[in-house]
Parts: sequence; structure tokens; C-alpha cells
Amino acid sequence: MKKILALLSLILLSHLAISQEYYEVRTYQMKFRGNLGVVEKYISNALIPALNKYGVSKVGVFKDLGKPEPAILVVTIPFSSLESYAGYKAALEKDEAYLQASKAYFDMVGLDKPLFEKISTYLAKGFKGHPALTLPTKNEGRIYEWRTYESYNEDALRRKIAMFDDSELQVFENVGLHRVFFGEVLAGENTPCLTYMVSFENMAERDKNWAKFSADPEWKRISNDPKYANSHSRTVRRFLEPTAYSQW
Repeated sequence: MKKILALLSLILLSHLAISQEYYEVRTYQMKFRGNLGVVEKYISNALIPALNKYGVSKVGVFKDLGKPEPAILVVTIPFSSLESYAGYKAALEKDEAYLQASKAYFDMVGLDKPLFEKISTYLAKGFKGHPALTLPTKNEGRIYEWRTYESYNEDALRRKIAMFDDSELQVFENVGLHRVFFGEVLAGENTPCLTYMVSFENMAERDKNWAKFSADPEWKRISNDPKYANSHSRTVRRFLEPTAYSQW
């Protein structure tokens, strides 16, 4: 009887465990004189409502902090499964409200109607240690730091992800690097790599808490552990702020 109860408990826990999400992270790279307003209206009035209807409840949309030119827009879309990700474009193509709201955006074609330079896309799978999006506090003035860590090869990336799952994620939590999402990039530019986002109330909190991270004894220990040596080769970093219509 005890064995049966133990087995039932394990089954229940497995169902309660949070499944690993998948993230599509798009970067709209605008042209000089590109029509940012049309792109933003498309995202806010067409894409986000359609994704919400499809079952994606929280879409994040961000601009570079400081608003450099040419502008970028970063759109982060969390999916509960790979099947959900695979099916969303077909669902949008059948959504009449989405198609109608997208008309001005879809009509922007031709050399005389510059829209954007390109859309760069990552597809990432959530870490075992941080499987799902953690929504930050929506305080006024909050900022996001989006980082991508490139690795020398696939094994180096595996070791870097293990470093996060084993210890580094907990160090982030302890020192106030507020975790939003972490993902292994399955497809996209500059692979093998991982990508993640953390949030802060402001830049002062960001600087203070990264300094605490650098001084943390556990971070010093794992960063000198030979099994994690040479696990990442390059860091790409952006500071972002949410748009008025971002859902986090």
C-alpha cells in the first residue's frame, strides 16, 4: 500500500511540475526613415490581441533604452509547448479580426514604402531551472537587461546551461537579479547560444545588484569550477524599456 501511495504521489508531482515554455524572441530592426508607427500599430492592435485569443496571455514588447536610431523593437512571445508555437501562424491566418487589423501593415510593400530592415528571430526552450516566464513588478521606470551568451560549441553550451541550472540561477535570485526568462536557443542567429532577460526598478538597482553578484562567494566558486571552464565565448547585451502596450 505504501508503495502504491508513493507511486501515486510521484505521478501527481510530475503533473504539477511546471513544463518548460518556448519563447519566440523577434527583433524588428528598423530602417532609417522606416515606418515605426505602422509596425507598432500592427503589434499592439493586431498581433497581441490575436495571440491573446490564441492562448498566449503575456506578450512583451520593448525598445532600446535611450531610443537610438535606427530603432529596434523586441517582441517576446511565450508558448506553453512546441505544438502551440508550431500552430500559431496558421491560426492567425484564419483570424478575420487579425487580418483586418493588419491591413495597413501588410500594405506597406515596395521600395517607396520603407518599413523595417529585417526581423531577426530566436526560438528558445526554457531552462529546467527556470522553465516558465516570471512576470516582473510593473513599476514605472522599470528596465530590462537582455543578454545572449554564445558558446564555443554545443558541449560548451550544455555546460553553461548546467552551470545556470545547478547554481547560478539561485545566485541571481539571492542578489536581486530579477529573473524573467532563460532559454536555450534552438534556432536563430549565432548559435550555439542561450538567451535570458532580467529586470530592475532602474539602472541604479541594476548596477548595485550586478556588483553584489560579482562579489558573491557561490558565484566565485562556480566560476572557478573546472567543469564550467570555457563554457561561453561572447556576451551580447541590450538595455530595454517596455512600450506602453507591452503586457509585462
